[in-house]
Amino acid sequence: MPTAWHHLRVPGAPAAFQLRADETQGPPKQRFRRRTILAWDCRDPSQARQENHQDQAQAQDQLALIDKALPHAQFDLMLSEVSATAKPTATAVRPITGRLLWLSALEFVRFMSQPDVRDAFQLDGGRLALALNCDPCTSDRESVQAAKQFHLHLLYWRTRELDAIATPQPLGATTNPRERRQLLDPLSFLGGALIAAALKDVDFSAVGGRLLATDTQAMVRGERPPGCLIELPNWNRLGAPSFEPLMRSIHQRLARLSARIYQAVVGQDGPPPPWHRHRLSPAHQRHVALRALGLPEPVTAALDTLTNALRDLSPATAARLQHASPATRKHCMSLNQPCYGINLYAPQPNTANNPVMASRPVYLLLSAKLFSGIGCAGLLPIGAVPSVRVMRGAGAFNTEDWQTRAAWQQAFAGHLRQALVDQTGLHIAPPRRLRDFTRGWC
Repeated sequence: MPTAWHHLRVPGAPAAFQLRADETQGPPKQRFRRRTILAWDCRDPSQARQENHQDQAQAQDQLALIDKALPHAQFDLMLSEVSATAKPTATAVRPITGRLLWLSALEFVRFMSQPDVRDAFQLDGGRLALALNCDPCTSDRESVQAAKQFHLHLLYWRTRELDAIATPQPLGATTNPRERRQLLDPLSFLGGALIAAALKDVDFSAVGGRLLATDTQAMVRGERPPGCLIELPNWNRLGAPSFEPLMRSIHQRLARLSARIYQAVVGQDGPPPPWHRHRLSPAHQRHVALRALGLPEPVTAALDTLTNALRDLSPATAARLQHASPATRKHCMSLNQPCYGINLYAPQPNTANNPVMASRPVYLLLSAKLFSGIGCAGLLPIGAVPSVRVMRGAGAFNTEDWQTRAAWQQAFAGHLRQALVDQTGLHIAPPRRLRDFTRGWC
């Protein structure tokens, strides 16, 4: 499998705009105060008239378009739910919130396809991706979902960034075992078959899509990325009323699957307390319980092999890991399930003759995680390379490049606000401006 695990290096924010100590803790609005470009309440106008003001205040979600201090590309943004209560999953937010998030994602694709935008920001030949991570239960070690808020990464790499991955390396070129576990998780290949089994009876025709058959050999050859692939006919499906319920249903099924596997492997169906991991059930009990799950025989056999390779984490070892390096924790301590990532992408570059919005088909990739702390915005397929790691914080952008980024972000924020107002009737205040690095967006 070709990989680009050491190639794509993305600088961080200029020194004056890097995260401050007070921004690494506290509720989302405190963390994102200097970086919030656009924000709005997620209110369904058709339902708002039927709810009293108290009910609306208690149930209401808020979405914000956020400038990241550690970007995954020069041109990227984060769209996040930002109310004070942690809402990490598709089922933790209201349906209208998910609907607005996916509508916003569709507008991102539309915006990046506009000829004047491509020309103004030199986007021709670049590649676009959307990434969402779900890891609601891992709070004791580095996690693929560091902020436990339902959020989506909007990502675009220009050709000058993509030149770095033009010559990928074979998987075997990375020989360090700790690094390989981070970049090729034990569930990288098995996870695709597991997820496909959980989704086999989902009606993807509601969004014009289909679940592709698992093909591990194609993954090994690098012809498709590791994970479970769902083919969509086009990007417009993100705006269909049936898309949000589909994504909600996928999360529910994956959560149920992880609880059943937990029960089979450790005799419990929920996550352990922080800095603990459940003890493995005896091997013969696991063997019987895994077979009772009714999964396809090859998947069951692979799960059996994987669980036989796992080892218990003693309380003393877990206590030591609290003070160990992040690399050691990631190598020795599993994530808590359910833990997965989603990528939406089209293989073709964004060009004048074939803008990304016109791509046919579009792929939705679901990736399961067991040990890796790298989310699907930092380890994903780009173009013909099925596994690319984004190495963030490689130096710092200069002020000119960051101002170019800010101009692009503000242009998209203006486009998004107008599109959502026109489509939903929501009241959304105009986007903020990046005044300076001390005050940020205000």
